[in-house]
Amino acid sequence: MLIWAEWMHRNNMVLTFFTVFISYFSLTLILESVGLSNHLAPSLLLLPDLVLLFVAYRYWQPLSAFAFPLLAFGLSLALWSFSLPFEVIGQLLVHLTLTGLAYYFLRQIRIIRVQGKGVKMQALAYASVGAVFTLLGFGMAWSLESLFAIDRMPVFAHFLQVSAILLFCTEFLLVEKQAEQALWNKALLLYMIFSCASFLVILISPSSFFFIGLFFFIASRLVLNTKQFASYTLFIVLQFVLVLCGISYLNLPELTLNNAIELLVAVCLALFLLQTLLENERFQHSFEYSQMMLVTIDEQGRMVHASKGFLEVMSCTFDKLKDQLLSSYMSEESASQLQKSAAQGQSHFYLPEIRLKTFNQRTLSLSLFADVVDGKDKHAQTIISLQDISDKLMLTQALSEEKELLEVTLSSIGDGVICTDKQSRITYMNPVAEAVLAKLTKEVKGKPFSEVMPLFNEETLEPIDRVADNCMAQSCTLGLPELTCIKNHLGLVFAIQDSISPIYSKKGQVIGSVMVFQDVTESRMISKRMNHLAHHDSLTGLPNRLLLLDRLNQACKRADRNEHSFAVIFIDLDKFKNINDSLGHDAGDVLLKEVSHRLHKGLRSCDTVARMGGDEFVILVDSIRERAHIHTVIEKVLKTCSGEYELKGIQLNLTLSAGIAVYPDDGVTPELLMKHADTAMYRAKKINKSSYQFYNSKLDKEVEQKIEREAELVQGLKKGQFEPYFQAIVNAKSFALEKLEMLARWRKGDVIKGPHEFISVAEEAGLMNKVTLQLLDKAMTSLVRWVTVSTSLQLSVNLTADQIIDDEFFNDFEALLKQYQISAKNIELEITETSLVANLDEMRDALERLQDKGFSIAIDDFGTGYSSLTYLKYLKFNTLKIDKKFVDDLNFNSKEDDLAIVIINMAKSLGVSTVAEGVEYSEQAKRLAEAGCSQLQGYCFAKPMPIEGIGNMVELGTVMSQIHKKLI
Repeated sequence: MLIWAEWMHRNNMVLTFFTVFISYFSLTLILESVGLSNHLAPSLLLLPDLVLLFVAYRYWQPLSAFAFPLLAFGLSLALWSFSLPFEVIGQLLVHLTLTGLAYYFLRQIRIIRVQGKGVKMQALAYASVGAVFTLLGFGMAWSLESLFAIDRMPVFAHFLQVSAILLFCTEFLLVEKQAEQALWNKALLLYMIFSCASFLVILISPSSFFFIGLFFFIASRLVLNTKQFASYTLFIVLQFVLVLCGISYLNLPELTLNNAIELLVAVCLALFLLQTLLENERFQHSFEYSQMMLVTIDEQGRMVHASKGFLEVMSCTFDKLKDQLLSSYMSEESASQLQKSAAQGQSHFYLPEIRLKTFNQRTLSLSLFADVVDGKDKHAQTIISLQDISDKLMLTQALSEEKELLEVTLSSIGDGVICTDKQSRITYMNPVAEAVLAKLTKEVKGKPFSEVMPLFNEETLEPIDRVADNCMAQSCTLGLPELTCIKNHLGLVFAIQDSISPIYSKKGQVIGSVMVFQDVTESRMISKRMNHLAHHDSLTGLPNRLLLLDRLNQACKRADRNEHSFAVIFIDLDKFKNINDSLGHDAGDVLLKEVSHRLHKGLRSCDTVARMGGDEFVILVDSIRERAHIHTVIEKVLKTCSGEYELKGIQLNLTLSAGIAVYPDDGVTPELLMKHADTAMYRAKKINKSSYQFYNSKLDKEVEQKIEREAELVQGLKKGQFEPYFQAIVNAKSFALEKLEMLARWRKGDVIKGPHEFISVAEEAGLMNKVTLQLLDKAMTSLVRWVTVSTSLQLSVNLTADQIIDDEFFNDFEALLKQYQISAKNIELEITETSLVANLDEMRDALERLQDKGFSIAIDDFGTGYSSLTYLKYLKFNTLKIDKKFVDDLNFNSKEDDLAIVIINMAKSLGVSTVAEGVEYSEQAKRLAEAGCSQLQGYCFAKPMPIEGIGNMVELGTVMSQIHKKLI
């Protein structure tokens, strides 16, 4: 269906053409075959005429000039091929000609109405078409008489009848039908009944029937809507066609030539009268519903009509205003002005301001335009148009106040204002401009602008001339260069920021210029300072990354132009974080300043030293001819900057690590050179302290390998490849199992990797929290079962310093404990000694919070960190873990106390327990137990085992019996 509808839409021109063609052709053949062509054919051809008029108006408008001749030619050829009489073909062509003329008139009258050319133009159009139809009909009737010996008078009368009906039908097509209007009502039914009843008149006078129908046609427009009127018009057209056909068929009195002429004139007159009626109706409707304030008064000043806009302003209905004096709602002065103007007998008059009182007690200020209609008639009326000028009066008052305010503003404004005339001579200066120039307006008035306002560039000192002249010549606002200054006659210099604009008259002509300027001397100094800060480090005063990149770009260009090399040296202070954490950030800042001073002191003026942030510095060594020069520079830098520094009375030994990249061998862009120098610096840190490394491609491979290892870690986490292993910690005397230390393993297929292969990579990649939580999640599934066997069993978990102070990590940790319903008393947290002392205050607070939650704290690798043990009294912990190297150093042949025994005794004095790590021999275990060590851990008792292997030991609660016997 959709395809058929689309095809119909695209081909309606062709379909309608063949529809009309077949209508004419079929009707003509039928009439000829039944023998009615002589007397009935002309009238019946009105039916396809009407169809053709409708179709052409609806579908043929773009191609009508082509369609009508083609239709006439096709019909003539077809009828001729069927041997129809030429007089029949001639009458058919006359009908087509009349229909074409009616179609042309239909389009022209539509254009006249759309363009709103008025009733006179429509009257001229109807008169013209009536005359054209009459002359054309006479000419065609005379032609048929000459060609076929047909009496021209009946033919002429018939042509006039056809013309009248076609002309009348155009009104049906021109009526603008509104879809929302009702199609049927009682009034339409009554008119149709009356029209049908008028058929009786045909028996007496057919012409009277047509006049009665036209009368009903005009009268119906007063009570019917547009859709109903269009329907009624079509009904009358069909009546007229039936009557014309009936006259020929029923042998009723035919219309004479005079009757036909009267019918054509009556149709034209009826259509013209209808349009006049509609024009008056539209005017009345437009007047009454206009939003403008319109009112009509008679000679006595009484209101006859009022628009919707006027009634809304008056806040009442027209019933309250009808026949009331308009002047009664005006102020006395306004009423007097109106009466005086009316008495002068002018046909038009205007009152600029009147006062009108409304029903809601408002008083409006209005302007009044009056137009006397037909002033010579005693029934003359005056159309009055009112316009609210309250806003205009307020605007006038506001403009007056604004002018006064402008004068005050120009005198009070913080910017300087200078005005000139067209010849660039000073006409006005406000007080700010007078203060800057140290002269009054009266002293400089009439002097040239360049003499009063000498402008120059702050850097080049070049004068800036003809500012006002250029502004007026270009007729646009001009801004002056950023570094514009002015020097007054006292020698004082001011930095100004300004613009100058042309002044226009009401006619749009340039009559002068105005400059508005600000004293920006102080802000320009601040801007310079801000620019310096944007390109320099605020702490050391050295160039920052932004300025360094700019200088590196310039160095690349110079190196290409002069065919030399330059080096980028990336420097990092070793263990600077420890210094910051132990001595404070203020001490770290002092150290950075001293290092930057030494760096800058040991370089040439053409070289650049910049601070990248933190403890990182970059040196640009420019104009290098030989690579040996780089060695000389870096060794001098390391010698100068490494060594003793005194901070807060403490002597520190500082070392530096440096990485070097050379242009163009190691990179041709600043970003690449800095990246490679940074890579070389990290390589130097790993190899040796206070050393330097040149970049080579092998370092990039190391970085790539590191990235690959990090990616493998991420995949391992996703696949759950990290597994917990456990090593037993037993009571030193009874060998009862008291703790399990959780150790990390990474299972990749059949290969199991130890922590030394991935822990450092995980820490650098920021994945340590995820690895630890995955291990804990797997360990908890068994721990929840083991604590039912031994309620005092503790799981010892190794954590980094960052994890200890990471609230988000511990939230996840505690969520796991809650999920498996494991108490914090069954968890011991291990942290290395070196991690603790790095940030003592923060770690102390964190450990206290964890102990308050029930966790036990163990210090791992005790004795391998800082030599000072005074920090122990500041920390709260439960266990000291003795490092394996002290256990290995136990001396069984000497009575002297070993360090392990010393640590055990120190722990006793502190009231904390001890765990000896790396116990491999029974003699070690016996000696440590005799010294008072609390717990033992090592291969002597158990190797690290997975969950499946450690399960039996947990259930027995002790180590294997044979080991126990051996130790005894």
